[in-house]
Amino acid sequence: MAEHTDPGSLSETYLQISPNILASFPKFRPPVDLYVFDPAVGRTGRYLRGGERLSREGQDEVARFAEEGRLFLLREDYRIYAEHLSRKLGLLLVEEGFLPQEVAEIFFIALRNRMADFLNQPREDTFEALRTDVSILAEYVWIDPSRVAFLTHTLERDYDLAVHSVNTMLIGLALYLRLSGGKVEKTVLISLILGLLLHDLGMVMVPKFIRDKEQFLVRRDRESIERHIEAGLNMIRRLKIQDPVILECMEQHHERLDGSGYPARRFDKNLSAMGRLCAVADSFSAIIGDRPYHSARDMAEAVRLLIGDGKRYDPALTTLLAKVMDERVTE
Repeated sequence: MAEHTDPGSLSETYLQISPNILASFPKFRPPVDLYVFDPAVGRTGRYLRGGERLSREGQDEVARFAEEGRLFLLREDYRIYAEHLSRKLGLLLVEEGFLPQEVAEIFFIALRNRMADFLNQPREDTFEALRTDVSILAEYVWIDPSRVAFLTHTLERDYDLAVHSVNTMLIGLALYLRLSGGKVEKTVLISLILGLLLHDLGMVMVPKFIRDKEQFLVRRDRESIERHIEAGLNMIRRLKIQDPVILECMEQHHERLDGSGYPARRFDKNLSAMGRLCAVADSFSAIIGDRPYHSARDMAEAVRLLIGDGKRYDPALTTLLAKVMDERVTE
């Protein structure tokens, strides 16, 4: 064993692997390097390289190390581990030792992957898998709404529909928690998170060459894009999803206060609270995303653009967005 480490400083370098976490690993080939602390000599060293095969005797020994609280992985390797744990999100509610930034990144990975699965195959089983992870996220922020500040730090600039969906969800969730003062019901959180994630579902029906078109859109192309809302609603209806919050996010995220939006050209008084919120979150996420037809804008610039467009976007929400972005927790 190569490293001298006192028990008090272990958590700075290592993340403890509990029996529950160990049980989530493939039995014969753990996904990360395993380290063991030897209290007799005050040393921590590598026991097994990630991906190497464990014998049955080795499995028993590793299980014993975990029970004794002596099994660890390097914190710098947690990103490798995050992909694995993103498929076991429930552990985040019961395990201690993760930094809030680490938990936030694991949630982003999990929801991005679940959303990608659902977009590729919008069926009942992929929706239920997404809903399960959404319920875990709702529980996590319901316990402590301030955690959303870490979640908004995970926003990604590289654009694809799954990433855009998660970015929109995180911003919309932060706005809602700030708006409500953190006094929320879990059932409402679940509905809102799903609505924000699914708002652009119908875009999967728009040909990619139109979605990514760099030159000016002709009328036919624009009509194809505008039809994505009805396409998404049809997909949701086939899955027998009738949650009004989900439907409001899908129907109204392109509506604008001055009636210049689509598909119904609704005005201010005909827009729901969730529709207004989703419109701001969706537009912010679109502005900061790196697209073929425009480069990603700075987040502060995106906020300024929306605040300056008070005729189309709810000024109370865009002002709140500025506060949310100012309060983002950084590493």
